[in-house]
Amino acid sequence: MADEEEMKPDDKASEPIPELTNDVVINLAGLTPLQYAQQLAQEAKKYKVPVRLLEKAVRAERVEQEAEKLLEPHWEVKPAEDPVDAAQLFAEIEARILQHVVMPKDFAFVVALWIGQSWIHKHGTYSPILGVTSAERDSGKSTLMGVIAFLVRRSLLSVGVSAAALYRSIEKWNPTFVVDEADDAFVDNPDLRQVINSGWTRGQGVMRCDPDTNEPRRFSTFCPKAIALKGKKMPDTMLSRTIFIEMKRRLKSENLDHFRHLDDAGFARMRSQLARWAQDCGEALGLAQPAQPEGFMNRTASNWQLLFAIADSLGEEAGARARRVAQHIAGVTDMASAGVALLQDIKTMFDRSTLDHVTSKAVIEELTADPEKRWAEWSRGRPITEKGVAALLHEYYIGSRTVGSRDTRAKGYRKADFEDVWRRYLPTEKAEEAAGGSDSDSLPFTRSPPCNDYTFAEKTAVHQDDGEREKIEHFSNDTNPVNGRTGKTSKIAPSAPGAVNDRACAQCNAGGEPLAQVEGVAPPVYLHPECRRFWLKDHPEADGIPDFLQRKPAPGSEGNSLDDFK
Repeated sequence: MADEEEMKPDDKASEPIPELTNDVVINLAGLTPLQYAQQLAQEAKKYKVPVRLLEKAVRAERVEQEAEKLLEPHWEVKPAEDPVDAAQLFAEIEARILQHVVMPKDFAFVVALWIGQSWIHKHGTYSPILGVTSAERDSGKSTLMGVIAFLVRRSLLSVGVSAAALYRSIEKWNPTFVVDEADDAFVDNPDLRQVINSGWTRGQGVMRCDPDTNEPRRFSTFCPKAIALKGKKMPDTMLSRTIFIEMKRRLKSENLDHFRHLDDAGFARMRSQLARWAQDCGEALGLAQPAQPEGFMNRTASNWQLLFAIADSLGEEAGARARRVAQHIAGVTDMASAGVALLQDIKTMFDRSTLDHVTSKAVIEELTADPEKRWAEWSRGRPITEKGVAALLHEYYIGSRTVGSRDTRAKGYRKADFEDVWRRYLPTEKAEEAAGGSDSDSLPFTRSPPCNDYTFAEKTAVHQDDGEREKIEHFSNDTNPVNGRTGKTSKIAPSAPGAVNDRACAQCNAGGEPLAQVEGVAPPVYLHPECRRFWLKDHPEADGIPDFLQRKPAPGSEGNSLDDFK
């Protein structure tokens, strides 16, 4: 008997440990708090696993179960049974947008492409923000966001959002964020900026401590985001990740169907077709490497990569249309950081000068001369200083040094030190022309008929380039082609030499900036800096005139407002 009793512990130890299956974890996750507290330790002992490890498995199961609970009824989407005519589907989405919102047809087309991107987002590498903006309130932003919310995949419509709510929602539901009224969301909010910026690239996230375990973990931030706000009050880093759709206030003569912010059969059908389209085409579109317009590179090219791929799949005409619209949008989006703006202004100074250097004092005088530029109120309402300029240029490894002749030596900067950064950070002339928008008069925003109308009204402008006339295709006639970055239209051939704000260069007979007047010469003569030495060969009597070239006077208040653009 003693021998048998001694064998019992050994027999018990030799019993196989039962397998901890997923069903056990699911069962624990479904218990009430009291039942869970009573059974957790028993199950851990039974399956010989640490209690903490079993708790973690149950918590993960509960998160997964919660994520499967659909937050909104329109999240429940069954893919269409039949294959989808993608060109027709995207034309219908564009028409539905224009049914409720006054905006250019071409902007509605871009919004339709972005809606499609939300359905194949998991196959993409980059996630451009859709920025819906306007100069004033009551311009249709909220209506457009409402329409978008019923067409994108798993929309989470919100008025403002915090950083924690954003990354936890992404972790829980993998939604498409549609954020309205975000005018001040990014002011003094570095956490939100980090979450938004990191979510531009697949695989990125933010490290935060888990509130339950206090253990550090990475939360994914990669999801589609549409943000509506007045103006473009975003940090530079966000501006470069955003595709902006600019809205204008509706006129009384522009008739629309009232949008009730309710789901309907039309939205449900398009969501079902989008799900089927994404199922059939998403992976192939994610692998596509579409051609980029001239001047599109780095982040700008990445923003449009998947949108161009979708447009190309709709047909050659749709692909060409998408690129023309993209060039317009890229041209009117001010993505220049303070450093790049400073490089551009200093380049302008050197372009007007024959010297190979500029003094720090002259730089400050030039920068602060225009009260409308950022430099006039750089820090707490005060103008930028030599120290402030030096700090900005330090980021580009450019430092001040002693320049000038022996009698006029002073602290300043050499032109040679800027050559490399100008090539790297300032757009080339051709890229600027491609992104500069149309030179035609701005045309009204009109409602498009509910049809698949991809017709472009081609306008042409001619400008002189090395003696040749070049035809330029422009943005749709249903939008304002004025370049919002500069407040000017693109370069055009001068109507007549000497005309106000439209003078011609005496050497090459072309207009544009910088165009400067020769002092002491009558009748007035205007030259480009690069044309000066050629003109002087035929006009030696003008050589040696002090302050030979002066900056062309800037346009007055006319032409600077949206009303004057018309």
